Amino acid sequence: MSPKTHHSLIPRLVLASLTLSFALPSFAEQAIHSQKYDIHYNAFNTMIVTPEVAQTYGFTRARNRALLNVAVIDKATKKPLAAMVTGTRTNIIGQVLPLEFQQIKEQNAIYYIAQLRFTEEEMWRFELKIQPDLNAKAIPLKFSQTFYLEQ
Repeated sequence: MSPKTHHSLIPRLVLASLTLSFALPSFAEQAIHSQKYDIHYNAFNTMIVTPEVAQTYGFTRARNRALLNVAVIDKATKKPLAAMVTGTRTNIIGQVLPLEFQQIKEQNAIYYIAQLRFTEEEMWRFELKIQPDLNAKAIPLKFSQTFYLEQ
């Protein structure tokens, strides 16, 4: 495979891997809707991401690692938007950890991905702030999810 061919496959691999997470029943798509934006989010085990995609974007594939994925869509144009995405996660004993988001820009998509570690049946509460318009107030997003080790 030539370098040019390999390079053109990367965006499709990332999109397929990340989109796959939306399609699987156990990783059902979640979204919040405002007047201007649709904000899609989900968290899933890194083992569903291909080794090639993980290597390309620096993700660690492991049974105890997950990715938190956030995407912002303009309601009027249906196009992906860049945004400032920040947040924390809190476990059941109150330990608060910051989330560090990495922007992944594809031809027709923009994702914000944060990596995290977890233990079997560990529940995390996520509190995010998504700000597509830096001149407007951030949109809050709160949800909880329990993570399980992949076999």
